[in-house]
Amino acid sequence: MKPDNSFAGPAQASAARKTPRKTSAAAAPKVDGTTDKVRAKHMLATDREAQIVRRAVEYFSAHGFGVSTRELAKHIGVTQPLLYHYFGSKEKLVERVYREVFFSRWNPEWEELLKDSTRPLDERLIAYLEDYTHAILGNDWIRLFVFAALDDPSLNKRYIGLLQERIFKPVLRELRASKGMPPEPTEIDLELFWGFHSSFFYMGVRRWIYRMEVPDDLTRLIEAHVHNFLFGFYATLAAGLTSAQGEA
Repeated sequence: MKPDNSFAGPAQASAARKTPRKTSAAAAPKVDGTTDKVRAKHMLATDREAQIVRRAVEYFSAHGFGVSTRELAKHIGVTQPLLYHYFGSKEKLVERVYREVFFSRWNPEWEELLKDSTRPLDERLIAYLEDYTHAILGNDWIRLFVFAALDDPSLNKRYIGLLQERIFKPVLRELRASKGMPPEPTEIDLELFWGFHSSFFYMGVRRWIYRMEVPDDLTRLIEAHVHNFLFGFYATLAAGLTSAQGEA
């Protein structure tokens, strides 16, 4: 990179060219300029990768994971070789999309919220479900979850396992302990909670799969669901209907 002498007089420009020290100093911007180019190239690569993921989310949510890489590359606006350059294989791109859509939206604060025994359980469940439904009730989340289940259930099982261990079981343990019962949930307990929790996912299915209307006032609906579940679950516990075989 040559020194910028656009604002120098002819004599000054000539002196700058003849002085060795000036020439040496002029090399520094060249090094910095090269570094800037490398950084810019890296940023462009990062941006391109993020763009590929975003467009892949769009295409997979519309057409499923069974599409070819040729179709996918055409939609994204890149060549197949470039697609493989960034992700190596279609499977790795699918994995990245899955992490981007599902696991990146998992909020660890949900777990802490549900453990906070200083607040009533119904209040905690309502707060959790308001945030959870906001995270999952988008077109891409619902449709990709359904497509993934049809294409490779192992991906969904990982997410479902996270829900069961970090959300369902802690809540059920608290419910059972509050009634003086052994805290570990039974199979029936888990099924009842699955039915309750899945009702919110099913709203997304109705909206984005069946193309049906769903209520606008989700807060009131969540409150009603939570109170209905807790009332029914406590009654079911009292009746001994969820007890494991041999449990008193």
